[in-house]
Amino acid sequence: MTLYWRFFNFLVRRVMALVFAVGGVIMAAASVPYVLPGGTIDVDGVPTDDLVFRWAVFLLPLIVAAFGIALYRAKPYISFWRNV
Repeated sequence: MTLYWRFFNFLVRRVMALVFAVGGVIMAAASVPYVLPGGTIDVDGVPTDDLVFRWAVFLLPLIVAAFGIALYRAKPYISFWRNV
């Protein structure tokens, strides 16, 4: 495997995966007050208590964290051209 693919695998599978996982968890934890009763979120500068917006702000970072975990567990990418 060339140096490029080793660097690519390390950068994507380890660095970006950890950034996604940790960042998603931190953002989800920071948005917990929006989900609690009485929480509001600004939409176009106007506060709203719509449940869809409040749950979206909480669940989307969790999806990003799950994507980071999936990247961390992925197999290394091996170039097709290596065997040609």
